[in-house]
Amino acid sequence: MKKLIWLALPFLLLAACGSEEADSAGAGNSLEEIVVEINTPETAEAAEEVVLSASVTQGDEAVEDADEVVYEVWQSGHRDSGEMIEAEHTGNGVYEAETVFEEEGLYFMQAHTSARRLHVMPKQEITVGDPDPASIVPDDSEDSEGMNKMENHSGH
Repeated sequence: MKKLIWLALPFLLLAACGSEEADSAGAGNSLEEIVVEINTPETAEAAEEVVLSASVTQGDEAVEDADEVVYEVWQSGHRDSGEMIEAEHTGNGVYEAETVFEEEGLYFMQAHTSARRLHVMPKQEITVGDPDPASIVPDDSEDSEGMNKMENHSGH
């Protein structure tokens, strides 16, 4: 009988450890909204360096571990020739990159943000200089209505 207890004890310990891991893994599965607030000014001057910046938070916590923050930048009517600019984490949940808008016009900046199994893509207009209103093409892209879409990338 004692041999049976000694043989069963390791299995009981393994089973207990396994259930604790499963419980703690479930605790991180609450998908609280990721909020991406764009800090970039809505106006800029042509041929001057502009800092593209966004603050990423989840609840009251700054997200310091975003998987990816990439700024997509394009001129009104020219989304297909837009540029993807990878941001760097600068601290306190802020992610930044730099660009130069070479000519006057209306530009769009979209912060493709992946963090904690979620993807958020807020978008902002940036008016560069004093563009001719006739040169501005409305943004009719698929995501123009839902500028703050959030998708769950948990694989479920």
